[in-house]
Amino acid sequence: MSPLDLLRRVGTSAGESADDAEHTSLAGAVLRGTGAALLTLVPVIVLASVLWLTTADPSLTWPKSALAGTGFWLLGHGIPLTLPTGVLGIVPLAALLGILLVGVWSAGRTTWAAAADGYRPALRVALAWAGGYGLVMAVAGGLATAGPLHPHLARLVLAVLMLPVVMALIGMVRSLDHDDVDEFLERCFVPAAVRRGWRPALHTTAVIVAAGTLAAVVVIGWSFTEVMALQRELRPGVAGGVVLALLQVLALPNIGLWITSFVAGPGFSIVDGAAVTWDGSSTALVPMIPVLAAHPDTADFPSQTPFVAAALVVLGSWLGWQSLAATARLASLWAKFFTVISAAVSVGAIIAVLDWIGGGSLGLDRLADLGAPAGLLGLTVTGWLLLGAAPVLLWDWRTLDR
Repeated sequence: MSPLDLLRRVGTSAGESADDAEHTSLAGAVLRGTGAALLTLVPVIVLASVLWLTTADPSLTWPKSALAGTGFWLLGHGIPLTLPTGVLGIVPLAALLGILLVGVWSAGRTTWAAAADGYRPALRVALAWAGGYGLVMAVAGGLATAGPLHPHLARLVLAVLMLPVVMALIGMVRSLDHDDVDEFLERCFVPAAVRRGWRPALHTTAVIVAAGTLAAVVVIGWSFTEVMALQRELRPGVAGGVVLALLQVLALPNIGLWITSFVAGPGFSIVDGAAVTWDGSSTALVPMIPVLAAHPDTADFPSQTPFVAAALVVLGSWLGWQSLAATARLASLWAKFFTVISAAVSVGAIIAVLDWIGGGSLGLDRLADLGAPAGLLGLTVTGWLLLGAAPVLLWDWRTLDR
């Protein structure tokens, strides 16, 4: 046993029983889960308070501003908001990913000590952490219903029950040894192919999201003059301008997924009648959001446009190499095949879920459904990745066959 293992296994003091120590650990986990939620909630309320201080609207009170900030915090958790003018369903994915990073980091630190004794005590601590985080979400949801932005009830319940648990489990898995992770996943009846392919899937998903976000930055930078002209035309003021700019920055991964959908084939639409596909771009009266000024003008794209999907095919080859590296060299062809399939399907599923959460509504009628078709996007991404991974799998089979 290494000195690090010894340090991790230092438990309670001599006068404290194991049961007391466990109860203390679980109570501390609940408090840490609560603190992780407040760590992201408080800055949002502070920003809403600054906006209230700088506004000239006498009908806007601080409680309304604070409750509106709470609503936007819930929006960052993937919960649409109901307004008098419609539904705000566009979830800024950068905010969601930031919340996930904070939650996973906190859950990992909370379960780290318990993980030295295996996944069972770590799981109890992780679920306690999730209970504390979910409690804050539930209270925030109840308070937000009294404000101007009402959270969607079904999505609120779903998020409270699932999101803290997901963050807690990811944080717990990060704190476990590889053998404990495999045992935990096996006890959860996770197939062997999924256990081998989840890491390559996460790496590939991160590349897709990062590349799409970078492409969004480039496209917006190319149309920066038009974007700033629309920003000035709105006259949001200093504080309003900062908030508007922040929301658009947080939505860059959303636009990145729309660009990914264009690369994959399904395309995207920011308003009914304004779509971008391989065939070309059509425009209509777009929402008064500065960043959307980067939407391409009406045009027919060249016949070679579908070749942009080659980027996903190349990425699929990389996914194939990772999947083979996660599988024993002398494993059967079927084991490698199912690992590659599992990794590609996992990437498509994660991309589809992110797009489903990030896309949605900005109001009524023509603004009721913005973004890319989530299900079709997930299927096409999976298909292109498999197309790129197939030659790698074939090469590996031919090499061993010799």
